[in-house]
Formats: sequence, C-alpha cells, structure tokens
Amino acid sequence: MQLETSSWTDVEDAAPTTALLPVGSTEQHGPHAPVGTDTIIARAMAAEADRRCTVESAVLPTLPVGIAPYHGHFAGTLSVSSETLRRYVRDVVESLEDSSVETVVFVNGHGGNGGTLGNLAREIADSPALELEAYCWEWMRAVDEHVGHAGELETSVLLHLRPDDVGEPVAGDAEAWDDTVDGGVVHRFTEEFSENGAVGDATAASAETGERVFETAVDALCSFVNRVEGR
Repeated sequence: MQLETSSWTDVEDAAPTTALLPVGSTEQHGPHAPVGTDTIIARAMAAEADRRCTVESAVLPTLPVGIAPYHGHFAGTLSVSSETLRRYVRDVVESLEDSSVETVVFVNGHGGNGGTLGNLAREIADSPALELEAYCWEWMRAVDEHVGHAGELETSVLLHLRPDDVGEPVAGDAEAWDDTVDGGVVHRFTEEFSENGAVGDATAASAETGERVFETAVDALCSFVNRVEGR
C-alpha cells in the first residue's frame, strides 16, 4: 500500500509489518537525464516491490534530497548533510515505533546516501530504545552489471519508466567514476573528471534494457524483503 494515498483507517486495517522507505537525490545526471533520476527510480522500485511482495508492506513517502555536494557546481543540484539525512531518516523510523511495522527497508537510489543509511541501519539495530529493524538496500548493488552515473543502465531504466523525461542520451566525459589515485581521492567535485556530468556511455541505452534491469532489481528487492522480514 502507498501510505500517502491511504487513510489512517486503511493503514490500521492493513497492519503492514514492513515499510519501504525510498531515498533518492536531486542532482545533475548529465545533459540528458532529469535531476530527479535517483528519486524516480527508487520510488518506482519500492512501489513495484510493494505490489509483488507477499509480506504486508507499505511504501512511505519518498525522500527526494540526499547527500550530493560533489555535484553541487551543476545547476539543479540540491544536497543535505550526512547528519541531516541521518537525523531525518531516524526520526521517520522512530515515528513507526508504535505502529504495526517491525521492519524498515531503505530503498536507496543514490550511492552518496549509502554509507549514511548503512550506518543508520546498524545504529537502529543496536539501539535498546527501538524495537524496529532497519536495513539498507540499493538497486545498483542488486544487478550484476556496473551502473554508471547517467550511463547506459541508469538511462535505460529511465527510458523504461519515464521516456518523456529523457533527452537524447550522450556519452559521458568519463568512462568510470575514477577519483582515487595512490589510495587518495584527487577529484572532489564531479566536473573535475566529467565536464558534462555523465559517467559512462548512455548512447546504447534502451527501454528494453531498462525493463530487464528494473525487473532484476525488483525481484532482488522482493527477495531481500522476504529474507529480512520478521528476522
């Protein structure tokens, strides 16, 4: 069920035991993809998993702004600090404490959120004040292929979900997100290694590939939810 379009009596009657919390980002995705790419994908995957999973689940409202300071010099990018995201998400989780929800899965669509959300899941698991369990899931880790920033796979998923929002796919000015040299991070901002903001080549992107990747990711999310539900 979608929490934001349900009445409180609907929620009470359904008594969901698992909550899916999509967490995205609002950041540049090259000249062809919308700044809401990560949010769009996370929301869609959570919604589809909710429809398919056998557990009683609820999709919480999507968090659209994540940790993206390294994209900050590109127009349209928004960002919050790691502490702000951690505190906000924890408050959302704590608000479920007296509900029927026992397990919260962060459906993360943005790599920059991963460390913070993963640490928060551990913090919640270790908290004597909370009886909820929290886990972090990322679609980029659920597929076997490399997912570049506005590259072929990410653009393909968008062409499957929102083709009207995607411009003419382009090749990125960088083939890979390579900002580490001799064990240290040299590039602190995206434009230092990719002038157009994209990483990877999206010119081969297709809706057909996007559907395959989307299906693979949603199947993995359902499997993950079944694995951790009620642990």
